[in-house]
Amino acid sequence: MVGLLARGVLIEAGGVTTKLRGVVFDLDGTLYDKGPLERWMIRRAPLSALRLYRYTKTRTSLAGIDVGSWAALEAETLRRLSRGASAQERWRGWIAETYDPLVLAGMRAATRAYEGVIPLLARLRAGGLRIGLVSDYRGVEARLEALGIDPGCFDFCLVTESEGLMKPAPRAAALTCAGMGAPGAALLMVGDREFADQRFAAAGGMEFLGIRGPGRRDHRGDPRWAPWEEARARLLARVSA
Repeated sequence: MVGLLARGVLIEAGGVTTKLRGVVFDLDGTLYDKGPLERWMIRRAPLSALRLYRYTKTRTSLAGIDVGSWAALEAETLRRLSRGASAQERWRGWIAETYDPLVLAGMRAATRAYEGVIPLLARLRAGGLRIGLVSDYRGVEARLEALGIDPGCFDFCLVTESEGLMKPAPRAAALTCAGMGAPGAALLMVGDREFADQRFAAAGGMEFLGIRGPGRRDHRGDPRWAPWEEARARLLARVSA
């Protein structure tokens, strides 16, 4: 369990200290507010509202799964969406031809990165930390570019579904530690979902900092969670001289 936190050093229970070596970010809902995107998608495709809801709930139900490959994960997703082969093919087509393009168009039209994201990433890297990105969705590079964030800001990127798993699967944490070149105790995970990001951090033994988006009232009083501006200030303090 992490105790006192100060200037890039984690002081853990028992007096064992581990220097912070990297910060890992989730993307959606962490580096930008998803609310405007979700509202834009519903306005743009009102006839798909029920499908959007069903697909989102199904994705949530996959949290922690590890089936070994993208093909197996896609098959499991379609199975949960529908039992019939023809219906599954319709879902596959809708995801590829409607949902994925709609998300990207909405990100370009209705969202932007939280204020100060790009300078924050640069400051953390300048402070000697490796910067990672772990997302459950494919198309990360295009999503980052839609937000105006250069994918080169990150030293490591893991798209979990490409590996056939979803946060907080233990293998996702192991792959992240390996890719970041540091043990979990030397990493800080920043995310917006308790069931995925916070549990992912716990699975890897990482420190966790939660982002409460605009209007969210959950986790108030929990020092591990904060609005973006406060979280950004905390992160900057970790590399301040």
